[in-house]
Amino acid sequence: MSDYKRYTLFLISPQQRFINYPAHSEMAKMFGKRRFMIPLALPTIAALTPDHYDIRIFDEEIEALPKNEKPDIVGITTLAATGKRSFELGDRYRAMGAKVIFGGPFASFMQDEALKHGDCVIVGEAEGKWERCLADFENGCMKPVYESQTFVEYKTQKPPRWDLVNMKRIFQVAIQVSRGCPFNCDFCLVSKNFGTKMRYRAIENVVDEIKAAPSKYFFFVDDNLTINKKYAKELMRAIIPLKISWGCMCSLDVATDDELLKLMADAGCFNILVGFESLNPDSLDESHKHHNRGGKIYAEAISKIHAAGIQINASFVVGFDNDTLDEFDRIFDFTMLHHLANVNLHLLNAPPGTETNKKFTEEGRLLSCDPELGVGHFPTLHYMNMSQIDIFDKYMETIARLYSFDTIRKKAEALLSNGAFIRPGGDIPALMKARLSWITFKEFVLTTDPERKKLFSFILKLILSKQIAIDKGLGFMLSMLGYHRHILAHKRNMAEYRKIVMEQDKGPWRKSG
Repeated sequence: MSDYKRYTLFLISPQQRFINYPAHSEMAKMFGKRRFMIPLALPTIAALTPDHYDIRIFDEEIEALPKNEKPDIVGITTLAATGKRSFELGDRYRAMGAKVIFGGPFASFMQDEALKHGDCVIVGEAEGKWERCLADFENGCMKPVYESQTFVEYKTQKPPRWDLVNMKRIFQVAIQVSRGCPFNCDFCLVSKNFGTKMRYRAIENVVDEIKAAPSKYFFFVDDNLTINKKYAKELMRAIIPLKISWGCMCSLDVATDDELLKLMADAGCFNILVGFESLNPDSLDESHKHHNRGGKIYAEAISKIHAAGIQINASFVVGFDNDTLDEFDRIFDFTMLHHLANVNLHLLNAPPGTETNKKFTEEGRLLSCDPELGVGHFPTLHYMNMSQIDIFDKYMETIARLYSFDTIRKKAEALLSNGAFIRPGGDIPALMKARLSWITFKEFVLTTDPERKKLFSFILKLILSKQIAIDKGLGFMLSMLGYHRHILAHKRNMAEYRKIVMEQDKGPWRKSG
């Protein structure tokens, strides 16, 4: 390796100006961390990089970039919400004389704009393209775009370079076992980025990565971890001995397979994110999400998942052309009926590359607002039946109701009393346990809020009667507290937020108008 010239490489995840409550940023602070989880792209790219590069990973959410250090080359991962900051960093490092490479979904679908601020764009999956780009960089012949019409096999993956990440500042690590999605929802980029054909890693390759990871807490970033139930069962059996705790994303049909659901619980699953998206069948048809249907199916599936000791993180979107402000109340009532405490509520957004973006652009309804507003709580489109300020105000009102302690207590009493959440999760270090115990005591005992006191008393009784594991009970209270704190921060910023919304509000949009 001494024959190679050495290069300095910075891999950067830019800071978001706005962060919505589902990011768990307040929860991370309670754990003494700066961020709950960093993007998997950075340590994955580092693992693909040749040994003669001195690599440093920077996530601006957890640490500042060095002011005067000039790397030879910079890789920046992009989202719509970080697009503006990404391009600022591209300009900054190019001015220093470094070569700048953009990747990620925003740059992939905004190549012309990205190339104004960087030297090249890697479109879609990085494997193969990243290595070719670096080789061309070393030979002085970098191309502006690295793109392929085919997808990588993705049967194995090198372990991400978590050794380059400050693990003291994050709580859990991301892991991916598959790529692709057979569905083609209009508002989603997964099938655009990774194709409609599912590709899976070898189970032993996944197990090796988990064993090498610096955490026992994981989140599977696969869009639907259980869509291939045979593979999912094999994976569960393989990771049961590893004694990890994890969350994932999957559809409600996981509840149709009792064996799979039990295996997931045995393997350490404590939470699944389910994209309900809408309770309005017309809105699901509009967005081509035909695989979700409600009624009795919803009720039975939710009940079975909860009975397995797994919580549901229910995701909803409001802003489709068939939606009115009544959708917010419908979602609130639905979560009360089914005891769904974790609710990710978003306003419809249209990131570049999605069919939703194409539709709203063609109809002249895509507002020229900054893409950094597209984080879920800002209206960024000209909605059919709702003005921007009305949908924004109703959104803020609804999330405040969802995470009031009166609502939380009522859901907890129905959700946690079934004795299903008795299985303990992963071990928590002693210092962190002491920290969390103090926060719980301060926030739920030394409080004047009667609803918090009632919640604490209820969960304490469950713990003492061995109806719920201690970590599950305290974890529930702290996660709800984290959401609540973030929403209080939203309220403190309401004057600024409403001003942003009002400046671009054009009232409802109707074809007849």
